[in-house]
Amino acid sequence: MESMPKLRSPVYIVSAARTPVGKFGGSLKDVPAVDLAAFTLREALERAGLKSSELEMVIYGHVIRAGTGMDTARQAAIKAGVPYHIDSMTVDMVCASGMAAIITGAQYIAAGSYSLIAAGGMESMSMAPFLLSSSARWGIKHLIGREWKILDSMVYDGLWDVMLNKVMGEEADMTAQEFKAPREELDLISYESHVRAAKAWDSGAMKEFVVPFEKDGKVLLDHDEGIRRDTNMDKLKSLPHAFTKEGPHTAGSSSQLSDGAATVILASEEAVKSMGLKPLAKIVGFSYYGLETWRFPAAPVGAVKKLLEDVGWSVDMVDFWENNEAFAVNSYIMHHELGIPYDKMNVHGGAIAIGHPLGMSGARITIELINVLRRYGGRRGVASICHGLGGAAALALELV
Repeated sequence: MESMPKLRSPVYIVSAARTPVGKFGGSLKDVPAVDLAAFTLREALERAGLKSSELEMVIYGHVIRAGTGMDTARQAAIKAGVPYHIDSMTVDMVCASGMAAIITGAQYIAAGSYSLIAAGGMESMSMAPFLLSSSARWGIKHLIGREWKILDSMVYDGLWDVMLNKVMGEEADMTAQEFKAPREELDLISYESHVRAAKAWDSGAMKEFVVPFEKDGKVLLDHDEGIRRDTNMDKLKSLPHAFTKEGPHTAGSSSQLSDGAATVILASEEAVKSMGLKPLAKIVGFSYYGLETWRFPAAPVGAVKKLLEDVGWSVDMVDFWENNEAFAVNSYIMHHELGIPYDKMNVHGGAIAIGHPLGMSGARITIELINVLRRYGGRRGVASICHGLGGAAALALELV
């Protein structure tokens, strides 16, 4: 297995902020993704003591962009007060988009092209539009004996494997059957996700990087909205199959449709020294990996193996892990294939409890990894995330 190229010079995360994650159709349902991103960008800059004019580039992951306008990263930057001469880039790597934005920014800095970049991810699944068939553009005289197809942009652009014509939940069931993942263990993973997320909020562990979202002077949301505090194993066991007749996944063991945004500020070593910035973490390495499209839940295993080989770490050398819970089988595979202890992975809960705003999630778990490392005395951490069509990204961080 070929190793990924190392970063040629140090890259630091010097600030981070995210919105609370809103439920599908919940408190953030009327807030465009670009407004969510702009909010976190302003907050991240303020926390770092930086002016928007000191940035050199803005990069955001964003998946469901139908009807949202040109270059949503640039929209967010302008809304946040970034000067017009500082350009922006929107990245789409499906669920890994937010992490891909951070990796792209880190590569630019490591190459010496830029010194200070804002990167992250955004998504409003609640505002995803329905799409008319392309035939409507050229005129339809009548519908006699014909159908006028309407697509759900959220499903088609974010949750559907166009290569196999299957929804990703069905493929998660297929992967679970491949790895012989029992329903009971997947339900337990889901239960723990909610319990851990609730405990993290109750203990105050989430307050450092999660900023209550305000609009027009009113707080719309100050906590992750999808956490089910009344979840128990009996309820989870009673849920019907969600995707296939024999598949182990239910609505309770699948990540939630959600809204949110997250931003980190990336800086070169020179910028850290000359501007007096205080790094939160150093980006040690990154990797990408792909499998057959339907096996996306297993792709992070390959990405993590490549990453560990590149940075010279073993599984035992990593203090904490964040792996995006698109489905419960994601955590199951990481545990059984790599030997990652459950108590070291998704310590504050995962996407099953918190939610999975597609473009945001890669940035969210990166920030959460920093939070967990700082709170529990860790030094090294790895964040990984699968994405639709069988791929995955992984990122290694080290506290400084």
